[in-house]
Parts: sequence; C-alpha cells; structure tokens
Amino acid sequence: MIGWLTTATEQVADWLYPRMCPGCGQASDRPGRHLCWNCLSRVDLYSSGLCTLCGRFAEGQVTHAFICGTCKKAKPWFDRARAAGHFSGVLREQVHQFKYNQALWLKHDLADLLQGCLTAHFDSAAVDLVVPVPLHPVRQRERSYNQAALLAKELAQRIDRRYDGNALARVRTTGSQTLLDAAHRRANMLGAFSVRQPDWVRRRCVLLVDDVMTTGATLSECARMLKKAGARTVWAVTVGRGT
Repeated sequence: MIGWLTTATEQVADWLYPRMCPGCGQASDRPGRHLCWNCLSRVDLYSSGLCTLCGRFAEGQVTHAFICGTCKKAKPWFDRARAAGHFSGVLREQVHQFKYNQALWLKHDLADLLQGCLTAHFDSAAVDLVVPVPLHPVRQRERSYNQAALLAKELAQRIDRRYDGNALARVRTTGSQTLLDAAHRRANMLGAFSVRQPDWVRRRCVLLVDDVMTTGATLSECARMLKKAGARTVWAVTVGRGT
C-alpha cells in the first residue's frame, strides 16, 4: 500500500513539476528519472575490451581476456573492478552535480547505471555485503553527505543485500590525488582506511561502491584492508571511470 501511494505521489509530482534533464535542460521523457533517453544514449557505457582485473578499457578490437600494464606492474587488491561508463560528457556532469552541488535527486539515475554495470559484469547473488568507500569525517561534515554511501545503500536495496556504511572508516586525510600518478596515488592511500567491523567482513563477498574510479588506488587500498580483515572476495563498482 505504501509503495503504491509513493508511486502515485511521484506521478502527480512529475505531472505538476516535470523532471528536468541535467544533460539538455529539457523535461525528461523517462518516467521517474531526470536524465532523458537522448542524453542517456550519449553516455559512453563499457561492455567489452576491458582489463580482467581493473576494467580499464583498451582501444581497438580486443576479443580476448587480458590484464592491463598497470595491473601487471602493481596487482590491485580487489578481485575485480568495473565502471558503468567513461567519466566524460553528460555522465561527468551528472556525477559532479550529485557529488558537489547537493543534486541528490540524481541518485536513482546514477544507481540505474551502477545496477546495470553490476548485472553485466558480476553475479549479484554472490554478494554478501555492500560497502561504500568512506569519506574522512572532516570532509563529510563539509559536504554533509557521502555520495558513495547514498549510491551503495540504494544499490543494496535493489539487489536485496545487506548494506553496511560502517564497515570501513577513513582514518587519515589524503588530500587531492588529481596531480599524482598511479604509483604516488597508491603510496598516498596507504593507511588511509581501517575496518571497523571485521566480523561482518570475514569470509564474505564484499561489493565496494564509489562514484568514480581513476587509477583504482583508493579501491585497492580499501580492498587490501577488507582482505586483511578476512574478506573472501572484494569486488568494486563505480559509476564512471576516469583516465
């Protein structure tokens, strides 16, 4: 009954106040969503030609399984990571609005992409626990929310799996990694996280969730701590993949 009322209320609200697409600024033609079909079609989604471990896209026709050069040099701690699409264009704008400008209404659109990525590249039935990449408490107070936590919780509800926003904690600030190369990013992230609840992690398949992956240093360090605490498998999924 509550679900029916919620749906009916949303339909009335959409009729009175049409959802505006963040990509083109026009009224969205996707029921219950803000990104319109045309802008959604312009998102560069990843499907094949990806590194077996980190999901990095390889240019050209790649039909065989491969491990990219970065993963060969420094194998990540996660067992597999995938991103829904390339972090550019309308996808980049969506994530930036959601992450920095309080555009929390984009949560469902971004969670759609995460769920699609999970379905395409993982066995969601094998996931035991969904965990977000945490923000440092100081950063979270400044922003008032953790975008990864909002996405992880939504995704966990959709796949009917336990969500734990306290499993991991960020115990050290790391500053911006924008100007750092892969090796320095890995060094910068060492010791930045701790596992608060080892009992919930031990012998489980943990799905890490974040908004964007670049080199994978943050996800790998989170996975290292989860593995150290006894996690059996650590997968990672993000909305976008930067370069």
